[in-house]
Formats: sequence, structure tokens, C-alpha cells
Amino acid sequence: MTASVPVTTYSGSELHLHVSGSISASLVPWWINWLRFTTPDVVVNVSVSKRAAAFVSVEAVRTLANGEVWTDDWESPDLTHSWRDGQTGSSECIIVFPATLDTVMRLAQGRTDSPSLMMMQITELPIVLADVFPAANQVIEHWSDILLTRPNVAFAPRIETPRADDRTLMSSGFNLPGALAVANERIERGVGHRG
Repeated sequence: MTASVPVTTYSGSELHLHVSGSISASLVPWWINWLRFTTPDVVVNVSVSKRAAAFVSVEAVRTLANGEVWTDDWESPDLTHSWRDGQTGSSECIIVFPATLDTVMRLAQGRTDSPSLMMMQITELPIVLADVFPAANQVIEHWSDILLTRPNVAFAPRIETPRADDRTLMSSGFNLPGALAVANERIERGVGHRG
């Protein structure tokens, strides 16, 4: 008999995934499928950055997600109006999955040059960053620390994962179960709760 491994799933009813441009974005459809399988009643909304579209098809994401799906572009015909309220649909949190260094630094700098960045700058919802930083240094730590001064922002726990370009391992926050655990804890504590 094999022991079952506990799986962290989302305890809320609706969430938003923002997909930024990294090779890890190619794995997002698999993770959306996993999320829908493990928690079929959860509504999954997704925004896909223009850079991420080089690694993942918006149509593939739209087929798998059961909520709003839009390209993160002001000109996108699918752009939801609820971003103006700092969310999509009735999302209870935002998970940036994967969170590239560029996306995290733009968020830390207060940039609003795309609908998703504007949404994340004005939201009170918990934001969990599943980072895929290529390295660590004082500059990256500086901007990460600035983001962590926002009470609604947190990083997913880091895990060891294979590098895309060779057989070595690297530390990465590209960890959806870990990001969901952080989101659950934030929601339960009322961090970033609206109303």
C-alpha cells in the first residue's frame, strides 16, 4: 500500500493567475489542468502577458480555464473591465505564475504599463509571486524587499527544480502548490480582504 501525499489546493472559490514571459509559462496549461482537476469548483481567471505568448498559447489557456482569460494588452478585445477594481471576476487573490524578474521589478517600481500591472498596483487582494529569477544579488533583493513592504504581497516558497538549459538544479519559486498555500493562509488571515 502506498501512502498518499497531501496536496495543497486552493481553499477559496475564485483566483486569478497572471502568466508572465518565461519558458516556465509553457507549463502553465498543465498546472491549470491540475488545478481544475483537484478543485473543480474553483473559477480560474487568467491573464497572459504578450511576452508569455511566445511560450504558451492564449487559446490553450482559454480552453482549460473556466473563468475570464485575456491577453495583457490595452488593445486586447478580451480585456475584462473588472481590472479597474483590482481584480478579474470575483477573484480572491492573484498569483503571478511564473513571475519573471522583469515583471517583479516593474511591479516594485510602481509601473502600470499593462492592464495586469495596473490591476496589481491598485488591488487590495493578496498577490503571491511564484518567481523564476535567474540569479540572486543585492539589486534583486532590494526590489523584492520593496514589494514585501506591501502587506498584501508575498513570494511562493522556493523549491529545487531542473534548469531548462541543462541538467543542473536551481532554486525557484515556480511552485503552484506552495503559492496556493500562501494564498490560503493570506485569505484565512484576511490579508487584502475586500470589504
